[in-house]
Amino acid sequence: MKKAILIGLFIFILAASAFAGVEWKTRIVTQAEAKGQSNTVVQQVFAQGGNVKMVFESVAYENEMFKKGSYWLFKAADDSLYMVNPEEKTYARLPINAMMQVAGVVGKLVKIKIKNPVINVEKLGTETILGYPCQHSKMLMEYDMEVKVAIIKSKSHEKIEKETWSTPRFRGLEEMAESFRFRDFKTGMEDLDALIEQQMKAEAGLGFPLKMITVTTSIGKKGKEKEKSRQVLEVLSLGSKNLPASFFEIPAGYSETSIIPGTEE
Repeated sequence: MKKAILIGLFIFILAASAFAGVEWKTRIVTQAEAKGQSNTVVQQVFAQGGNVKMVFESVAYENEMFKKGSYWLFKAADDSLYMVNPEEKTYARLPINAMMQVAGVVGKLVKIKIKNPVINVEKLGTETILGYPCQHSKMLMEYDMEVKVAIIKSKSHEKIEKETWSTPRFRGLEEMAESFRFRDFKTGMEDLDALIEQQMKAEAGLGFPLKMITVTTSIGKKGKEKEKSRQVLEVLSLGSKNLPASFFEIPAGYSETSIIPGTEE
């Protein structure tokens, strides 16, 4: 379940004009049965020439990843994501290639088999949101999943229903670097990578999402619902903005820290 939410979240935040960037404000409301997974986050996002800055304006339940006033900064030049805390004047660096290496290690320890995948996308017509013409579509993805860690096995049927209103008129996705959008992300788990690739192909060309409702359900082998979550993403405002190069730099005097306090990088 957590994987599905993160994948959903990672696909969203996934050329561009050299003269002006774009900005948009989103509200993401997650309701989940699993403890600690529900949250409401409002963020202002800026993107230009592959660089991305996501400022968290409000967070209902704060943690190390999401804190009010902090921000994520992706710098295309070094292909790294920085988690910056202005209050503490610190930042943590996460190279994208390091994430790939971690995914590869996990792929060797955790065996995931995906069977009977079905992905259908239905176009439901056009609607207008924030003055932009949007393609209203609905995607249904279902598959059987078996997870094996050492001698422990678990089986479930996963169902993801995603309703999206997206527009090709806003250049939000184009202003992001390909690596930030996780277009080439590989977990090292063959079945899971193939499923993600199928999903990306099914949703290709739909444009920038201005609203997205995702319901994820996990059903146990006896047909009983194990977990369920619902996430609503809405763009509240958007537009163009000239952004100086310094806007995507970490302020002088900030010190580097690890992503998880007390651990090595």
